[in-house]
Amino acid sequence: MVRVTRTLTTHTKRIKIGEPVILVRSSDVNTRRVFHSSRVASAAQKDPYQVLGVKKDATAADIKKAYFALARKYHPDTNKETSAKDKFIDIQSAYEILGDSEKRTAYDQYGSASQQQGFDPNAFAGARGPFGGGGFGGFQDFGGAFGAGTGRSQADIFETLFGSAFGGVRGNRRTGFQESVRGSDIETSVGIEFLEACHGTSRTINVTPVVDCKPCSGSGLKPGAKRSTCGSCRGTGTRTFVIQSGFQMASTCTECGGTGTTVPNGSQCGDCGGLGKVRIRKTVKVDVPAGIEDGMSVRVSGAGDAPTSGTGSPGDLLVRINVAPSKTFRRQGVNIHHDARIPLHTALLGGKVRVPTLDGEVEVRVPGGTQQGQECVLKGRGVPALYGSEKGDLFVSFAIQIPRTLTQRQREILQQYADDVEGRSSPQADQTTSTAGSGSSREPSAGKQDDMPNAPDQENDSRRKRTATGTG
Repeated sequence: MVRVTRTLTTHTKRIKIGEPVILVRSSDVNTRRVFHSSRVASAAQKDPYQVLGVKKDATAADIKKAYFALARKYHPDTNKETSAKDKFIDIQSAYEILGDSEKRTAYDQYGSASQQQGFDPNAFAGARGPFGGGGFGGFQDFGGAFGAGTGRSQADIFETLFGSAFGGVRGNRRTGFQESVRGSDIETSVGIEFLEACHGTSRTINVTPVVDCKPCSGSGLKPGAKRSTCGSCRGTGTRTFVIQSGFQMASTCTECGGTGTTVPNGSQCGDCGGLGKVRIRKTVKVDVPAGIEDGMSVRVSGAGDAPTSGTGSPGDLLVRINVAPSKTFRRQGVNIHHDARIPLHTALLGGKVRVPTLDGEVEVRVPGGTQQGQECVLKGRGVPALYGSEKGDLFVSFAIQIPRTLTQRQREILQQYADDVEGRSSPQADQTTSTAGSGSSREPSAGKQDDMPNAPDQENDSRRKRTATGTG
């Protein structure tokens, strides 16, 4: 959302885009020049593409070719026209911009402001403090830029945004972009064991935050010295640059950080060098809550860097927790999984097995006929929920162990079981039956052999008797 505000001067319009940036049409506002441009900088105000006669999508080779052609034509040693020297300077300035890829990119984005003295494109994306942290937050959302929900009056908001263009200071209030700025966060990491993540633990770590210098109380001044008005922004706390389409861009002054004052040379504190901030080494105790997962971060409020410019609260310490994997459990959220090995006879006949939990071993009943991968659930034996008092479950998956070797007796028993399942008699049973059958047949056979010799004789005697009777 973009709002256009008309001030008491009817010909003045101010367009706000983001909190740290103000767009003001230069033709409508009568302001002082913040800096003095050199002759080359003044020439750079002309469109370099028009000066070299190339299109904005021209290649580097086309730009170089056009430059050499125009430079030869308007070189003061060969061209005696009075305007040749000025044109040659324009050509040099244009090629200085378009011949450098970084300068060309900056010009395409910011226009001629990118070539003005003191221009810092990083100032519009978030200034960086002397300790490497972000000093200001760059472009903010349009709603927040107008102070929505902050409890500030419209007059204060208007003064903060536009006051620097109307003379700098109203009363004792500075009208730059200096605001209450939060310090940068510090990020680090620490490793813990799996059970520590489940039960909770604590760690003591070393950090090096930016803090106020104690000898100067954060002022950056040696005893008895005073701050002076910033020469870059003249005490306004802002810098203004002319960009394309006749607009001006104002940003926080990078020299004073928006305060409008600086520490004079020779007045710096000997401990902090005039910065008012120093890095110190200290230890911080970090409480790791039960149930934390790998990759989560614990935030320690106020343990980060102090703001390197302006006033405000320090940042936070963010500790990334790296949880070592467990050889016993697998975690899925608040639930954990364990593979319990059981022998073959326990899987077939049932029994009991001891399994580990987060609080020690417990005995688990194994039903007869348990299959490979079959699970049982131990309620409330999982990981505590990070938010709340509930606990997850422990899922025990049974893995049946098949013996690699068998004794002769075990093999015979299993063979009998296999034969019984498949409905066939085992060789051992056949051998036993055969042995029993042959013993019973031998006994009557022996008796018959004793009687057999007499049987033919009796038959012959009978025949003889019949023959004799018949003959007779």
